[in-house]
Amino acid sequence: MKRVLIVALCTSFALTGCAATADDPPPEPTSSRSAEPSTTPTASATALGLCEIVGEKLMDYPDYVLQISEGGFSEDMHFDYWYWAERLRRAAPADAEKIVDDFTDPIYQVQEVVDAGGGALQFSTDAYKRGSLEILEYCVDAGYRLE
Repeated sequence: MKRVLIVALCTSFALTGCAATADDPPPEPTSSRSAEPSTTPTASATALGLCEIVGEKLMDYPDYVLQISEGGFSEDMHFDYWYWAERLRRAAPADAEKIVDDFTDPIYQVQEVVDAGGGALQFSTDAYKRGSLEILEYCVDAGYRLE
């Protein structure tokens, strides 16, 4: 586990700059992941739908995690990934909720510090590593192909 000190995190932000459509409204802010995953997926939650959203940032996500582990923070980059993580959570079928929670754990670790107004980040990638393998297996099993 690495200790990373994020000295200054901007606490006021607006998600109005995020691209969203009427079908994809911006998520409500959450201060942290819930201890127990929600058992109620969205009505349109499908494995392939989830995997489509995963594929949007799958190749770049390790760079985000590496940057955070090295103490880097970009507000714009973080909120772009946080928005993506919220979309993943809403799109996750019940059998993928734990996988998505593990996979997006680094994003929510940072979000907890942002919600607190800044401070020290006790950063761990254990859940992320487990979730990365599981999300890939899940999407392969669902028949998803990254293009």
